[in-house]
Amino acid sequence: MDKKFKNSLIYLFLSIFLFSCSIGTSFKLNQISSFKGTIIPELSDEPILIEKVSINLIEKEKSKKALNLPLNLLNYSPSSYKVGFGDVLFIYVYGETERLSAALARGAAINPIFQKIVRDDGTIFYPNAGILEVAGKTIEEIRLLLTSSLSGVLNNPQVDVSVSEFKSQRIILSGSFNKVGSVPVTTVPVTLSEVIANANPYGQNGNKPLGDLTSVKFTRDGYTYDIDYEYLTRNSQIQNYIYLKGGDVIHLPDNSLSQVHVIGEATNPISINISRKNIPLSVALAKAKGLNQATSKGKEVFILRPKDYQGKPRIFKSDISSPTGYLIAGEFNLQAEDIVFIGTAGVTSWSRFINQVLPFTDFINSAENTDLIKN
Repeated sequence: MDKKFKNSLIYLFLSIFLFSCSIGTSFKLNQISSFKGTIIPELSDEPILIEKVSINLIEKEKSKKALNLPLNLLNYSPSSYKVGFGDVLFIYVYGETERLSAALARGAAINPIFQKIVRDDGTIFYPNAGILEVAGKTIEEIRLLLTSSLSGVLNNPQVDVSVSEFKSQRIILSGSFNKVGSVPVTTVPVTLSEVIANANPYGQNGNKPLGDLTSVKFTRDGYTYDIDYEYLTRNSQIQNYIYLKGGDVIHLPDNSLSQVHVIGEATNPISINISRKNIPLSVALAKAKGLNQATSKGKEVFILRPKDYQGKPRIFKSDISSPTGYLIAGEFNLQAEDIVFIGTAGVTSWSRFINQVLPFTDFINSAENTDLIKN
């Protein structure tokens, strides 16, 4: 991690500190929309708006997350399987020719069943049909091609073609799956959810993920997308419509780096692993053993998000000083790399603020060699 990033992080905390001091205890949450934000060097070229955590925001975020699934993934519909290099074709020809009848009469052993491997030039050789270009053709197109080619030597040839071994198109699975490697594309369309489930992303007990299922990396045609598999499994109407094709790469990242950090006026500042799914703000606060009642009333809890689903930094502000606020916090999900900063009651002194921020920057610096926070 370079010095600029650490300075940017301190600047981010400083911006929140100054903002908190400026609003004091008279600040109204419904005035949050009037705040124009602040520019954070190295993180954003645009002002970052501090957003109030509310039911409306939570519902809006859920809607955005659903709409964030790329349309080219949702709209992709598999076409009929097209044969390629390495595929093994199973060809059965029914019917008789005069030559075949004569050969049978002489007792010759002629086997009308053939398996043909598609050569690297996309062709096969079939007796009496010659060399045929089959790569890029569907099974039905190959059947019609063989029928036409054999019609000169067979009386009313009946041809059946299938693929006995699928080798030309593969889906690659990498990362923390139990089963990594490649999965063949066949004549039966397969969805992203089916492939991930078959690759078994969970441990031996079946309930703890081996990787970060909230950020599965899906690469297609040179583009990589972040897919929240946990979200897909909760939305059956979506999970059944992301079909895969040859060349797709599915990577399950290591979940040991998926953490959120609770600092500031927490009873027990803590870094929390969120390997299973996004963790509600209220749960994160509970794991930090709640607020320090001597120094904080819960009116100013900031959530610093270095990167949202669109790759942009964001800042949220939650008021958990009331039961209603705490219930709302239970619906607001944190995500990997989020930083929860609990402010003090009233105006924070400069020295206290520095004492809270500097240990966290030391923590980030010490994590550099473990790639806990990446540049």
